[in-house]
Amino acid sequence: MVTQPRQYVAAPTFTPASFGLLDALADVIRSPGDAHWRNGVNYEELCAAADTTYDDCFAVSGSAGAAAALPPGKTPTAGLATRSATPFTVYADVDCSVPGFWDRAQLLVNQTMQRAEEHSVEQAFWTGLAAGQPVIYPHLAADTAVTEVRGGPHTYTLQTAATVITGTYDIVEGIGRLEAALANCYDGVGVLHVPASLGTALAESMLLVRDGNRYRTPNGNLIVLGGGYPGTSPAGVSSNDAVYVYATGAMFIYRSGIFTTPPVSAVDRQVNTQNMIAERTYLLGWECCHLAVQITLGGVVAGASGGAGG
Repeated sequence: MVTQPRQYVAAPTFTPASFGLLDALADVIRSPGDAHWRNGVNYEELCAAADTTYDDCFAVSGSAGAAAALPPGKTPTAGLATRSATPFTVYADVDCSVPGFWDRAQLLVNQTMQRAEEHSVEQAFWTGLAAGQPVIYPHLAADTAVTEVRGGPHTYTLQTAATVITGTYDIVEGIGRLEAALANCYDGVGVLHVPASLGTALAESMLLVRDGNRYRTPNGNLIVLGGGYPGTSPAGVSSNDAVYVYATGAMFIYRSGIFTTPPVSAVDRQVNTQNMIAERTYLLGWECCHLAVQITLGGVVAGASGGAGG
């Protein structure tokens, strides 16, 4: 049977996924010209709190004849703490024969990076793993605090342990309890880190408010729907029946430009292939709050109850 040559056509048009980490936090991505941040950064967090008092003149007597109750002395309500964050690098590697690849090698490897990097960043930020090693700080799924002492007695916090809300909940109660704990911890706009598997349940429960290329809760907190978020517990344990959702205070993301292998040095002349690598460095941090709750994938949890735990 004689076959005719097949026509060569353009591939399907790629459309980036929306509502992930780099979309939801696009306005806090920093790309400074000074690259020293790639050694890691230190930053101060101000976890604000306030209290109430009253003037001595308005002291109120208790029972008849009791002495007027004077206001107690004022005590500190907030302070500055120093935190640290460490970088990690995402890379894409494309290896093709030189003919037909040479003149577009850099373009294709950059496109590969741009299509795939968000998923890798989300996975690394959740697990703390780069190349299988626990080297990324801070990260979401953590049950142990990590500190280091530098420059004498000063202590820097690399990692906080997530405060887990005890119990397993359906999507509505779970998000409600998580936001209640977040509001008790943080007076600003926080970030909820949600595995993409819960996106439909959030929409069905009317918990998603569209804000451009990102979502918020009805309370105004940002929602990251991460396709790279595995849903594991602070101890790194996964479940077929439930996933974890985390909440943090405000965040920042440092991101470098994309660095690619020089095309000439990427050629292996022995086998006539070209190995192109693109890489980009990231660093993420947040302030004040680090909370977690387990949410069932199977609907309402009968008799679920519990409060904030450690």
